[in-house]
Amino acid sequence: MTRKRRRQTRRRTSSLQKRAQRGFRGYPIATVAYYGPDDKFASKVAVGIVPGQGEEVASLKRWFADEQDVRVDPAINQEIVTFIEQHGARSVGMADRIIGCPHEEGIDYPLGQDCPQCPYWAGRDRWTGERIGAGDALVPPVRTVTGYAWYRAEQWDRLREISVDRDELQERYEDWLAYAESAVEEMRQEGMHAEKIEVDVDELLAWCQAEGLEVNGQARAQYAAEAMRQRYESQGLETGQ
Repeated sequence: MTRKRRRQTRRRTSSLQKRAQRGFRGYPIATVAYYGPDDKFASKVAVGIVPGQGEEVASLKRWFADEQDVRVDPAINQEIVTFIEQHGARSVGMADRIIGCPHEEGIDYPLGQDCPQCPYWAGRDRWTGERIGAGDALVPPVRTVTGYAWYRAEQWDRLREISVDRDELQERYEDWLAYAESAVEEMRQEGMHAEKIEVDVDELLAWCQAEGLEVNGQARAQYAAEAMRQRYESQGLETGQ
């Protein structure tokens, strides 16, 4: 694998990423997982459609790439978006990192053995990328991390005033709060780590104006995602975004 391929980065926010940044909006939910020969280059993406809470994946499709990271391949990303739309998915949950080898144990190589084509993952946890050794503490599986914009009651009317999609927002703060609490709980039940990101409405407006964006659901989700990224960086952590 060449250095050029390893150094590929996400140069722009794709339509798929924007959908994931919107957070949980109900079922069906599309789950997106990336795999690769190491933790830098994604050569495979698998997308599953979960029709309802507690239900198993109803449809699953995989895409593969050799020369270009699937995360920045425009053709593959468009096909994924089309697949998601065809199945009427209202939410998108994306793993926040490459979660292991693209080959399947028991199919591409014998059960209980390391993949001969991906030496990076030998002796590593496929979910965390951490070395596995005797006596190591168990590391919980990685979860999708997403920020959920959280508003204060006294600013709710102001939010509806500045939002171009105000008709899609609940008129009463209490109704929105009940919906938001339910949405966050469902996200957590699905294994997504949903963090409440407190939003100052006037700061949100200023950010949207600086970015040349209308204040709508997508912009609010992007603002929350950016605020979460900054929070993690200030703590010396990574979100995997």
